[in-house]
Amino acid sequence: MAIRRWISTIDSHTAGHPTRVVTGGVPPLHGDTVADRCDDFRARFDALRTFLLHEPRGHAAMVGVVMTESRRADFGAFFLGSYKYLEMCGHATIGLAVTLDHMGLIGPSDVPESAFTLEVPAGIITVHVRRAGGAVAAVTFENVPAHVASSGVTVEAVGVSVSADVVWGGNWYGLVEARSAGVELTPAGVSHAMATGSALKARLNAMIAAGEVPGVGRPVDSILFYDRRADAGGVISRQLVVLESNKFDRSPCGTGSSARLAQMVARGEIGLGQPIRTRNILDVDFTATAKAIEGRTDAIEPHIVGLAHITGEHRFVLSDGDPLPDGFLCR
Repeated sequence: MAIRRWISTIDSHTAGHPTRVVTGGVPPLHGDTVADRCDDFRARFDALRTFLLHEPRGHAAMVGVVMTESRRADFGAFFLGSYKYLEMCGHATIGLAVTLDHMGLIGPSDVPESAFTLEVPAGIITVHVRRAGGAVAAVTFENVPAHVASSGVTVEAVGVSVSADVVWGGNWYGLVEARSAGVELTPAGVSHAMATGSALKARLNAMIAAGEVPGVGRPVDSILFYDRRADAGGVISRQLVVLESNKFDRSPCGTGSSARLAQMVARGEIGLGQPIRTRNILDVDFTATAKAIEGRTDAIEPHIVGLAHITGEHRFVLSDGDPLPDGFLCR
């Protein structure tokens, strides 16, 4: 059997959501910045994205990471989604950090902490890896600045009328209180949440395109449903991010948690430096803290703490005669 293509990866999951880091098989990329190289990959090698992330090798929720050199940071990387490219991805950044540690690229395992800078299309972030007993115990990334672009936007779709805040957290989000949309933040509520969230996203983006949302010029990537809780440990934001009608984030979502921090600080619900827990529908937490940015009052610097686990090392191949060389997705 002749092999036409091979790609090697290391896979992990971050609080349930998968990350597939490409470790070999991508041709050289051109461009001065990571964003430029992402554009070059999109123009010339997008079939590799669908080959890796779509069925039968992946699925709608799979996220990929392509490493590339950086002239501005220790490492460079860009993020592949099943439907689009991402400027930033928090859960995948955590997965990448654990993968780099697994590969021995960020310091010996007996060092309590390692740090590195990472250039992504959204900017440069700093990542800290904390170890205990020779294993990674936590990953913290200092995200790009997050800010609220528009508040209290009324969005009507599928028989519900909700108030949405449009917030940048490394990607664009429409933040909606789950109860107001009739969404249940449990595994059993996911199908309804995806249907409702994708309809609200489409309507909100139509409003943005028509110039009906002041201060917002780009479409939102996702709808983040949330509710606020508290226990003896402090504030909990339980949340579910809907990306498409067949795609939701299994993790608490790093960029979504960043957006939620910016919203809560802007509302006066939490203070700078006050950690909260962002919790997914599987009851796995990130710790999220809003830090001040010197000279800015319109944005916060999110610090997100989470953990990923390696799930496998793979060598994906394309053999001659495969009738689905680029993979497929069914909505």
